[in-house]
Amino acid sequence: MHQTEEDIHIVGRILKGDQAAFRQLVERYKDYVFTICMRVLNQREEAEEAAQDVFIKVYKTLGSFEQKAKFSTWLYTVAYRTALDKVRVRKKGNVPLDSEDNHLQVSDPTQANAEQIINTEMLQAQLLVAIRKLKPQDAAVVTLFYLKEKSIKEIVEITGLTLTNVKTKLHRTRESLKRHLEKQLGSEIKDNLR
Repeated sequence: MHQTEEDIHIVGRILKGDQAAFRQLVERYKDYVFTICMRVLNQREEAEEAAQDVFIKVYKTLGSFEQKAKFSTWLYTVAYRTALDKVRVRKKGNVPLDSEDNHLQVSDPTQANAEQIINTEMLQAQLLVAIRKLKPQDAAVVTLFYLKEKSIKEIVEITGLTLTNVKTKLHRTRESLKRHLEKQLGSEIKDNLR
């Protein structure tokens, strides 16, 4: 069964009161929801709390899902807006970096030799640092596009931003990340960034 069709089937079961179907939906999407929340909030505890809030909202408002877009797009919209709401109410101050965040995968190192693994891990760490320095909205947009492989159209639906705004944010953020990584990792990284 195609993932979108399977999502629709699961949603239908949930709407009929099937609790096991809701657990299945949470299992399927919990990592994606957490990643979006983490990119916006930059703090593991807040991101975990926001992710829980997302699924509570999803359970309560699932009947409003009209199936005009993919379920995952609707879910990411809920996650993105829930995380942004938490940012708005958060007290000002420094947010500690969460060194345990390992949801970003630059490449699959399973076939790599030791040197490639070290380089990949270094790139992952620097990329996480760079993304965490972005504004919450920019971090979410770049995460959706590059890490979650969402189309620009889907990002427009999720964020409520205009098409031009999303494209502009992606371009500026890509350039900013490239400059940060070049500065941190040296000129050898230039060949890997496009």
